[in-house]
Amino acid sequence: MEKRALLAALLSAVVLVVWYSLFGPQPVPPPPPQQEVAPAANGAAVPTPAGGQVTAEVPPAVAGQPGEEEVVVVADGVRAVVNPRGGVIRSLVLERHQDGEGNPLELVEGGAVWPLALAAEGPWNEAWYAVEREASGVTLFWSDGQGAWVRKRIRPGSGAYALEVSVEGGGAALRDGVVVARALRPAEKAGKSSFGRSGAVVGVGGKVKRLDTAKLKGVERFGGGVGFAGVENQYFLLCLLPEGHEAEVAVEPLRGVVVRTPPDGLRGVLFAGAKEHQVLKGYGRGLDGTISFGIFGVLSVAFLAAMRWIYSWTGNWGVAIVVLTAAIRVLLFPLTHKSTVAMRRMQRLQPKMKAIQDRYKERAKRDPQVRQRMNQEIMQLYRVEGVNPMSGCLPTLVQLPILWALYTLFAYAIELRHAPFVWWIRDLSAKDPTYITPILMTASMVLQQKMTPQAGDPAQRRMFMLLPFVFGLMFMNFPAGLVLYWLVNNLLTIGQQLLTNRLAGDSERA
Repeated sequence: MEKRALLAALLSAVVLVVWYSLFGPQPVPPPPPQQEVAPAANGAAVPTPAGGQVTAEVPPAVAGQPGEEEVVVVADGVRAVVNPRGGVIRSLVLERHQDGEGNPLELVEGGAVWPLALAAEGPWNEAWYAVEREASGVTLFWSDGQGAWVRKRIRPGSGAYALEVSVEGGGAALRDGVVVARALRPAEKAGKSSFGRSGAVVGVGGKVKRLDTAKLKGVERFGGGVGFAGVENQYFLLCLLPEGHEAEVAVEPLRGVVVRTPPDGLRGVLFAGAKEHQVLKGYGRGLDGTISFGIFGVLSVAFLAAMRWIYSWTGNWGVAIVVLTAAIRVLLFPLTHKSTVAMRRMQRLQPKMKAIQDRYKERAKRDPQVRQRMNQEIMQLYRVEGVNPMSGCLPTLVQLPILWALYTLFAYAIELRHAPFVWWIRDLSAKDPTYITPILMTASMVLQQKMTPQAGDPAQRRMFMLLPFVFGLMFMNFPAGLVLYWLVNNLLTIGQQLLTNRLAGDSERA
């Protein structure tokens, strides 16, 4: 009986399995993964596609509450104020630097276009974004529910003056790219002397391209290997370092610098800070090339390192300029001594050279062969007297790269900005308000000219005597650090001239 009951149960089970396999209901597929929803501070929901990628589904309409408070993101050296209306950066303040009024320096130039605005016209630049505040950053989201949506993230970066930013979107929102900046707010009072140009700057192909946005007549485009793009002035820089090298840049007359985003959105580092060489060098991509040290920039960087070391001991950038100038003059003394001795020898030969020229004067004008004999006789005089006419020029030519490197260093090094020296000089990057140093510099150049052995005709010597006054007028509006350098250099040159004259006199008497 038990065996028959067990057999009936097994046969029933087999029948049920066969029935359900042939005629039973089909299995229901599992539901698709739902979007993660992050709560916003104002109660709205910020849809986040799974994995951070754009899905085919249209995000629902999401917007923030009008009047939402601005969000402050603090990074190393920069404080960003993010406005939920348009999801833009309204303010970038450098707390370690001051403007001409002594207030923390503001980089962002106000207007209709703000950093991280979208270049394409649409509601996304006027709408209120839903805000998700984080421990150190912020995420903003907006969607019209019809396919257009934008997500922006701003967080502190890992370097000085750095903010990590990303902009993603769908529909037509990112069609024309993201605005980096239109211009920098002037950092100084009106009328302050300045060497730096203001405008757009783009690092492409390892080179720095500069454009004056105020003079643009059309759109300038750059693509392929864009390392950075933004705006600059003499001492400060606001630029985007895009992730990867697929971004393209357009510099436009009205909106400024716009970065065209790759299909998956724009990510990168927004640098907003001072042109400190060590900081810019650390970012790579040739960002340190935005400091206008010129063709002898290697020497300028070396002198800057030396000046920073001197400053670490003296605590005064003006004293550092004086010490550095003195050290360089000591190192160059053998060259200047040789040049001065050669000029003294040339000066002694002037009467003999003039006698030869007077002898051939009239005939040399008419007959090239006579002129050639005159030149041969002058060269013979050089050989007999042991004088090389180029020996006085070559040492000066060797010094030119050093002088130019120092000139650009004192003109563009931010270390001198708002740095006091003594008494009336409270800012080495501004002109001397009393004009005392330009007057002293002119007087020292006149004295130096009188002490330097003069060769050539009287008209040429008179022209050289006018140069100090020309330089004096030029330097009246130059930064006090530059004028201080030229003044100290002239005084040291006078001292070297006195020493050379004494040494030359002793050798002649011997």
